[in-house]
Amino acid sequence: MRARRQRLCDLRCISSLLLQSIAQKMENAKEMGTAIVIDEIDRKILDVLQVEGRITNLELAERIGLSSAPCMRRVRTLEEAGVINCYVALVDPTRVGLGFDVIVEVRLKQQNRESFARFERKVIDLPEVVECCMIAGDWDYSLRIVSSDLARYQSFILDRLMHPDTDIASYRTTIILRKVKSTTKIDSSLFGEG
Repeated sequence: MRARRQRLCDLRCISSLLLQSIAQKMENAKEMGTAIVIDEIDRKILDVLQVEGRITNLELAERIGLSSAPCMRRVRTLEEAGVINCYVALVDPTRVGLGFDVIVEVRLKQQNRESFARFERKVIDLPEVVECCMIAGDWDYSLRIVSSDLARYQSFILDRLMHPDTDIASYRTTIILRKVKSTTKIDSSLFGEG
């Protein structure tokens, strides 16, 4: 009985040291901006949380085959390392009257840091723009814009995006007719090995 207790104590110590080591590696990777090592248990946790962000820790632990405390430690470690950025409620734009979804590609008058910075500051303050990416190729940026209809979209373009002191030289609109795939989940099979 005493030997069994000692083994359990040793296992807890090893488990604690292992988690501390993983946490330290994750912190180092976060500071360096590099990918971190995600093991199979972390993959299971991330697969579940990406679909069910409101699941309780107890349910999550049962689903992935861990006890509650180690599961919570792993989730906290993933949060602290920046692997899990936040927990959100995803709103369906069509259910709130924003079913007109558009992609706008933008070319700036000048391609320099100051122009990019001014444009990005402006775009951040436009609530209709739900995504903005700097891109390579013929265009400088790709924006995803939500609106209630074509008339409101046109008003947004003419009155807000293409304001008199704009850095935009030209833009191209693509209206999304139907979304074939739209997901926020990144499948854990794609995660790097670190």
